[in-house]
Amino acid sequence: MFAVALTGDVGAGKSTLSRTWRSMGANVIDADAVAKDQWSRPEIQSAMTGRWGPEVLRDGAPDYAKIAERAFSNDEEYSFTNSLIHPAARAEIARRVSALRGWIVVEIPLFFESGGAQWADWVVYVTAPDEDRVRRNASRGWAGEEIARRERFLMASEKKQKMADRILRNDGDMASWEASALNLGKLLRAISGVCEVTTFCESAGEVDGIASELLRRKLAACVNISEAASRYVWRGEERRHPEWRLSCKTIEANIRTVRDCIRKNHSYELPAITATELCRSDFETLKWIADSCSE
Repeated sequence: MFAVALTGDVGAGKSTLSRTWRSMGANVIDADAVAKDQWSRPEIQSAMTGRWGPEVLRDGAPDYAKIAERAFSNDEEYSFTNSLIHPAARAEIARRVSALRGWIVVEIPLFFESGGAQWADWVVYVTAPDEDRVRRNASRGWAGEEIARRERFLMASEKKQKMADRILRNDGDMASWEASALNLGKLLRAISGVCEVTTFCESAGEVDGIASELLRRKLAACVNISEAASRYVWRGEERRHPEWRLSCKTIEANIRTVRDCIRKNHSYELPAITATELCRSDFETLKWIADSCSE
């Protein structure tokens, strides 16, 4: 599991990035959609109508244009809006992330403004020239003045870029941007499937032979070997046996081949091969493992 927080400037190209990554297999969570859902909760509707009046509802449903008009009117109203929506939205996003596995992407424009999140393993910040952002946001009906009005409530882009793990600059054509999305997506997909495969061998010679083949064929980035005093049940009897433990770091795409390699070179009737997904690991470590393994 590897969770990416995808954030950045308004109209910089985050949605194109998340759509591309979804098509590559990422589990994508739209934080704006999660936040929007919160406005339908009875307690939140009661609080907002108590402050802004019933006109922010239309036929009992939130009128998002009127809500935005009030939320971005001044600092006090913006702070009220955040205090109303952010706690519930953050909790729901964390719940959804915890229920997923593999490659997770949360498109979350206000990641830094809302205080960040412990679920994020890596933060990608998307930026683009102002003139390009104005052009893209025209489809929303936002002029340059509207973007500036909203962004004045946000943390400075330069400060947020310094806090991110990777900055992507969308300053070319759409084909170039989609190519950038694909290239980074391939890496993120690979590292989200990094795992540890383990087995136990009868002798030092056997474990060394398996380790050598795994590394020679680039099926694993590294192999760890240690002596073990094993106790287990086999065919109804408890047994004790000195063994050699082998664990290797590899990627999900290689697991089947790794298992076949171990079985081919193993003397046991049942090699007892297990695989464990590596969660919440260091990005550079995961990248090294992915780069070292050939699919």
